[in-house]
Amino acid sequence: MSLGNFTLSKELQKGPLLLTFYKKTCPTCQFTYPFFERIHKHYTGKNFQVVGIAQDPETKEFSTQYGVTFPLICDTPAYEVSRQYHLINVPTSFLVLPNGKIDFLTIGFLKKELEELLQKISTTSGQPLFDIFLKSDNVPEFKPG
Repeated sequence: MSLGNFTLSKELQKGPLLLTFYKKTCPTCQFTYPFFERIHKHYTGKNFQVVGIAQDPETKEFSTQYGVTFPLICDTPAYEVSRQYHLINVPTSFLVLPNGKIDFLTIGFLKKELEELLQKISTTSGQPLFDIFLKSDNVPEFKPG
């Protein structure tokens, strides 16, 4: 998969990667992306990375509004990458191993799935697990999209 200067096979040489698709106008994406930012900040430079794939062109506006510092790449107007991954809903996130195998998939926001994803990231990157949710976050078990 290639998009602009981003080539998946090249990035996977650095280690596992969380590839997450979103739309700026999606309330569940808006809710979920700050947690992906926590993952990015905790594991950055530690054999793991997070990359967001936008289904609308307002990526810079989204990153500013939601405090996202990991790379965001625009998949419009043809949605080539989204089509390759057979997306139906956003957010959809794939944990991709260095060999290109998808190790975990999550669609929407389910607290339990995000905790499972974090466990997988910890295992595949060889880095310690951390608490992604703070008590003050008041995180629901499920957030419909």
